[in-house]
Amino acid sequence: MKYINMIGLGAIALISTVSLANMPMLASLQRNEPAIAQTAKQQAAIQLQLAAQRQSIIAVASGRGDWEVIPNDASLRPGETIRYVVTASNTSDRNIKKLVVTQPIPANSVYVLNSATLPTVEGAKLDYSIDGGKTYSEKPTIRVKLENGEIVNRPAPASMYTNVRWKFGDTFPAQTVVNASYQVRIR
Repeated sequence: MKYINMIGLGAIALISTVSLANMPMLASLQRNEPAIAQTAKQQAAIQLQLAAQRQSIIAVASGRGDWEVIPNDASLRPGETIRYVVTASNTSDRNIKKLVVTQPIPANSVYVLNSATLPTVEGAKLDYSIDGGKTYSEKPTIRVKLENGEIVNRPAPASMYTNVRWKFGDTFPAQTVVNASYQVRIR
C-alpha cells in the first residue's frame, strides 16, 4: 500500500486573489498561520488559514462525520478522505470588495463531488476548474463523442477537477470570520 507523507501535502499552498478596487496587495500563507493581505493606502486586513483534517477511523466505522486535525508528520493512505477548511477573516473595520479565494486539488487526490461548502456571506458563489485554473464553471462539463458519432456535453468526472474557487460576494463585511471547505480522497 502506498503512503503519502503529510510533508508532501504541506507543499500545497492556498492561492488567493484579493481585489480592493485594483490596489496592490501583499499576501502570504504558511502552514496554519494566518495570511495577511493589506494595502499601503488603508489598513484592510484579510487573514486566510488552511487546515487539513481527516475522518477519524472510529467515525468512518460508525458512519459519523468526526474530523481530526492531521499532524504534520502523518502518513496518508489511499482511500482516506481529507477535508480542507479555509478560514477567511476580515479583521479590519472596512468591508472588502470582491474577495476571491482559489484552492488547488492536491496531487495524488481526487475531489469528492458536492463536498465543497459556501461561506456564509451574502452573494457567495462556488465554482470549479478542470483545466488547472484557466477557466471556471459552477458545473464543469466535457465534450464526449457517442458511439453514433454525436458529440455531447457531460458532467466532468471528479478526477478532472483541479481547483475550487470561492467568490465571497460583492462585499466581505468588516470584522467577519467565515469558513469554507472541500474534501478529497487520496489515490
